[in-house]
Amino acid sequence: MKVFRTKFFQTFILITVAYLGIVVVISQSPADDAVAIDDKLIEMSSDNRLELLVQVTGVNPLEGTANARVLPWPNSDDVGYRLKSGWVPSQDVDLVVDSVIGASNGGSNTYSFKKDVPTGGFDVQIDEQPGAGARSDVGWYPMDKYSFEIPMSAIGTLEDGDQATLNILPLDYTKKIDTFDIHMIHGLWNDAFTTVKMDDAKSFDMAVDEFNNGQSSSVFEAVRSNSTKLLVTIILLLMITAMISVTIMTYMVVTGQRPPTLSSLTWAAALTYSLISLRGLMPGSPPIGIFVDKIFYFPALIVTLVCSLWVLVTWVRREDFQS
Repeated sequence: MKVFRTKFFQTFILITVAYLGIVVVISQSPADDAVAIDDKLIEMSSDNRLELLVQVTGVNPLEGTANARVLPWPNSDDVGYRLKSGWVPSQDVDLVVDSVIGASNGGSNTYSFKKDVPTGGFDVQIDEQPGAGARSDVGWYPMDKYSFEIPMSAIGTLEDGDQATLNILPLDYTKKIDTFDIHMIHGLWNDAFTTVKMDDAKSFDMAVDEFNNGQSSSVFEAVRSNSTKLLVTIILLLMITAMISVTIMTYMVVTGQRPPTLSSLTWAAALTYSLISLRGLMPGSPPIGIFVDKIFYFPALIVTLVCSLWVLVTWVRREDFQS
């Protein structure tokens, strides 16, 4: 058919194929060793342990903090019994979580659980890991990246009243959160620069030794999701398209190659206001003044505004009074 040979149809097909390819790529789960590392740590850890399920529930880039929920989950009757959404300690247990605010504990970082008293998890607010990189700034949106460290320790009280460290194991329980992908890394309590890696057997031994001593230090990395990056890219392309199109139209009107009609004036003004609406569509509500604003949004806004004024001046100077 003739329609299949038109440049418009061919362009449409090309864009459709490219879009479907991008969707397939961004829908793939990142290939990493997180699951394999967790499985190996579970295999190496003591069966008589208290698992600490950590779920990051929100990230605040402006404050550099994240909200998280910690659910103690006993793996042995000596530690406690599991309920459907909570647990019952078999001994008095104290958990210490290094956090900014103990949201459900009156501001304290120590969480005490009494023997035979049914209980659940607790909420904390955690700060960024010390020595955060340059990208841990919302100005890098949507390429910003944040790391949050959650050091935790556990102590149990035995029947004779003596206290002893509990065998623990931190595990990631994070679901999808708005605009961010969360990835957990097992770190070391006594070595901030070493993380557990599949090709480093010594790091597993060091981590398990700390877990069996009631100490853990987990790092949660938060990066913008691929869908967020794709939407921001589309919005920026729309801004560039609006700026280029109104510039070309204004040039044609000012040079007399096209008439300065009222419809062209209206269209130029509409593009200026549409840019403001486009900026509001950016996911995660980034603050004004981020890097992409300086490169794309502010120039597009200024150019479309200036072009609108030039079209207005040219239209006002018309002598035939025809629209």
